[in-house]
Amino acid sequence: MANKFYDIAIIGGGASGLMLAANLNLAGRSGIILEGSGKLGTKLLMSGGGRCNITHAGSVKEFLIAYGNAGPILRKCLYKHNNLELIEWLHQQGIDTVEENGRIFPSSMKAKDLLNALVSKATANLWQIETNARASALKKEEGLWNIGIDGPGSVIASNLVIASGGITYPETGSDGSVFSVLRDMCISVNEPRPALAPIYVNDYPYSELSGISVSDVIVSIRKNQRKVKSMSGDILFTHEGFSGPAILNISKYAEAGSTLGLEYKKELSELPRRMQRVIEDRAKGPSGDIRTKVLEALLSCDDFIISGVDPRGMVTAGGIALDEIDFSSMKVKKFRNESAHAQGTGALYVIGEAIDADGITGGYNLQLCWSTACTAADSLQFC
Repeated sequence: MANKFYDIAIIGGGASGLMLAANLNLAGRSGIILEGSGKLGTKLLMSGGGRCNITHAGSVKEFLIAYGNAGPILRKCLYKHNNLELIEWLHQQGIDTVEENGRIFPSSMKAKDLLNALVSKATANLWQIETNARASALKKEEGLWNIGIDGPGSVIASNLVIASGGITYPETGSDGSVFSVLRDMCISVNEPRPALAPIYVNDYPYSELSGISVSDVIVSIRKNQRKVKSMSGDILFTHEGFSGPAILNISKYAEAGSTLGLEYKKELSELPRRMQRVIEDRAKGPSGDIRTKVLEALLSCDDFIISGVDPRGMVTAGGIALDEIDFSSMKVKKFRNESAHAQGTGALYVIGEAIDADGITGGYNLQLCWSTACTAADSLQFC
């Protein structure tokens, strides 16, 4: 790629990067999307099992709760560009939506329809799109960004947007490589880790129950006998470990060596029959008799030592620290290694999964991509 100047460069051609480009008409300016993998929106196509749970039907106040401690900090961009706006935009692009238990999907149940709409709108807004263009180096000189691309050449830009995703599914381009570059610029990055991921435990006893779910289970994570987090919801047994909404939502708090506790809140007879047999077998003593107290303990708190969390989580927890970002514009406030005269020129923005904020299951994470991307677009239109 030959050296070329652009007014705006976006690193990452996933959901947030394309949402920004779809909402910012360059109108006489120049912009480029640099996607490190060979295809745009690969992870977006995987969302919701390919059905693309794009957002949720709840109120904005419910959204704030869905992001945990980050919710109040995200308030500005979530209120400014909410779920109703996203749904209306979809309808304007000819994408009808349907609701399932509060979750919003394209009526076609095809993530590809959303991706096609985003790419079409970005192209109409005059964005140049380059795939297999992995950004490997960033340098700011005299108010301009020099973006090194793997292989020969680089891109020069007045404004830079980080929309590179997190660390899960690196084959999609979401490999976390930009984080180390940002750390070198003295921008705080909290250690990325998988979230919305299955949890694996030592001596997992439920392999034969793969595909069976249990509703309304209290799930907790304890470390050194101290409760770190507790949630309630459905769990799903897989061949290798635990999954389902309650497990996925709590997974970012799990780590090897901590304890996963399951309180089923049911009598044995209320559980699936195959599960009843497994629990009874676990409660048997050396003579083969079922030990009543052990059985009661398994039902009230079925404890396991966590061996790990699936590295291929749906999203990433961690990322660029929230206190580095102005959420009225999505600009990084300043760089601690910048000279005083350079501050305020050559703005750096960060959107989507790259920031240290993530939501529970239900469409909240794609909504966050939309809200942060549109907030950045509002600021960039005046740059």
